[in-house]
Amino acid sequence: MPSAAEFQALSDELRQLGAVIVQAANLGDQELALWAVGALSSAAARPAWWAREAADSEAVGCK
Repeated sequence: MPSAAEFQALSDELRQLGAVIVQAANLGDQELALWAVGALSSAAARPAWWAREAADSEAVGCK
């Protein structure tokens, strides 16, 4: 299970990416916007990775 610090770091990262997306939109910078969307997708996948890791740990613990 992720620690409180890991959840806080994810929250901070998502907030920063949101700011980058807004900045890219204001500047009309398509390359920056695409980079930010890719980074956002990667960050958003992190909780699913944590969940799979926890499920795997539980499965190993049950055997």
